[in-house]
Parts: sequence; C-alpha cells; structure tokens
Amino acid sequence: MEIINSHFRIIDANANRAREGLRVIEEYSRFILNSDTLTQKIKNVRHDFCKAINGFEEKCNVGLSDFRDTAGDVGTSLSTDTERSRMNSREVVKAAIKRLEEAIRSIEEYSKISDQSSSITFEQIRYTVYDVEKEIFTNHRLKKKLSSAKLYVLVTEELASASSEIVVREALAGGADIIQMREKKIEDKEFYQRAEILNKLCKDYGAIFLLNDRPHIAALIDADGIHTGQGDLPISLCRKILGPNKIIGKSTSAPEILTAAIMDGADYVGVGPVFETNTKKHRAPVGLEYVNYAVKNSQIPYFPIGSINRQTISEVISAGAKTVAICTAIINAKDIANETAWFKKQLEE
Repeated sequence: MEIINSHFRIIDANANRAREGLRVIEEYSRFILNSDTLTQKIKNVRHDFCKAINGFEEKCNVGLSDFRDTAGDVGTSLSTDTERSRMNSREVVKAAIKRLEEAIRSIEEYSKISDQSSSITFEQIRYTVYDVEKEIFTNHRLKKKLSSAKLYVLVTEELASASSEIVVREALAGGADIIQMREKKIEDKEFYQRAEILNKLCKDYGAIFLLNDRPHIAALIDADGIHTGQGDLPISLCRKILGPNKIIGKSTSAPEILTAAIMDGADYVGVGPVFETNTKKHRAPVGLEYVNYAVKNSQIPYFPIGSINRQTISEVISAGAKTVAICTAIINAKDIANETAWFKKQLEE
C-alpha cells in the first residue's frame, strides 16, 4: 500500500514547494515591483492552487500530509552551490518561478494516477503561471532599459524641421534612448496612425516609445508607456488601462509633487521646466535648484526638461543631472542625427 500510494507523497512535497514559490513571487510583485494588479493576480493563483489541492484531497479521500515523511526524505540533505547563492531579488524570484512551474507540472502528472480531472485544473494553473512569468520579466527588462536611458526626445511635428517619422528615425540613429510622441492638437484617429509608425521605429532601434497621455492608444499599439501631466488621468487609472508592465511618467515642478508622483507609482519623473520655454509658456521655470533636488532625492529615473540646448545643457549637468529630455533643440535641427549624437555625448562624458 505504501508503494502504491507513494505518488501522494510526491504531490504533497510539490504542493508545499508550489505554495512557498507563490509566496516569494507575490512578495516580489508587492514590495519590489509595487504592482497591485500583478500582486492580485498571483494572490488569485495561490488561492486557486490551494482550492485545487483541497479538491484533489476530497476527491481521493486522502489527507496529503498523512504521507509526509520529512525525517525519511533522502532529498533534504541534497543541494547545490547555486541553490545557496542569490545575487539580487530578480534571481530570487526567477528561481522561485522555475521551482513553482516544476512543482505544478509534477503535481499535474502524478495527480493523473488518482484523478484526471484534477490534473486538468493543475495544467490550467501552470499556464497562468507562465503568463505571470512573462509579465514579471517583461517588466524587469523595460524598467532596466529606462534606468539606463540618458537622452529623452519629445517630438511635436509642428515644431519640427521634418515629419515625425523622419525626425524620430534621425533621432534614433543619433542615439536617443526614449522617444515621446507629444501631439496635443491632433485627434485620436490620426494620433493612432502616427503612433503606430513611430512605435515600430522605436522597436526596430530598441528604444523606449511613450505617448503623451492617451493611455487607451498606448494600449492599442502596445507602446512602452505614457507620460502624464498634472492635469491628466491619475497614474492609478492609467495602470488599469496599461497593466503593470508599462512605463508611466509624471511631470513635476516641486519637491512635494515629485514625492507624490513616486508615492502614486510613477516609473520616472520629468523635472521642469528648468528654464523658460515656449512649449510651457504658462509655467514658471523651476531652475537648477530643483534639478539638484531631484538628483539627490528621486528614487526613480528623472529627466530635466525645458529649454535645454547647446547653451544650457552644461548648467544642467553641473547641477548633477546625467539625463535630460529635449524637444526643440533636437527636432528643429537641420541635422537631427548629429545634433542628437552631440547631446548624447555630453551626457556620457
């Protein structure tokens, strides 16, 4: 009887392993990614998994813990060096996800011995875990790209020396890390069509593509995210449209606004306008003092913006900034690629 029912012992061990893995992943999503939607999704998986295990026990009329034999388990003393070493939280969650997927697959296979219908339920849960894995690491790759970005270019066609498509292609060739399509005056249909073209260009170059507001269009074209102003939809509502993996930036002009943006879940902040600018005529410049404040106090990427050009960029860099957002000085240049490359070089020196 002990040999015949040994698969219950395997299912029990893997159920424990799966529950532990789910908790590790849930806490990573909650405390590292700060994603309420992803945290809730994992919590739902954990509850569905526990319900499936309980249902399996009821159908088979067993208590899985009755088959547990920790003292007699020959595997408890076996380990490898890689199991005992984790360089960062990403490695922790990566190992937890792989362990979880393996555990559920094992349960799925061994549950077929006693109840095939339960194995189908575990299979569905495993597919959901694959989706969670994709969400977590898509999030990581995009945020890593954001954290290393230096030059952010805003594109408004009416201020540019050429069409948006030409401007963006040239800016990307010159080394722009982020492109924002900043078109306040065109309607959704034209906005959507233009955004699709620019989004593909950015993907071809491996750059981040953001829209100024309009989260519904960002979601439709699978853009990397959006930038929001103080009068736009709150970040929490944009998250519901875009999901946890997309970038949402926020304009800030004072320390308290920067703090609020971080608390609201912004992935980066715009800092400005640093100098007086025609694109923000109604806004008083915040000056270099606020740039220095953001450099010292922002826990997320920041991009000083507002009349940053060849004459003023050295002042912004002297204030401590290693990143900038530029509009007219690049998009209205005669040679956009060379102008972009020049600004990028200043930030890398």
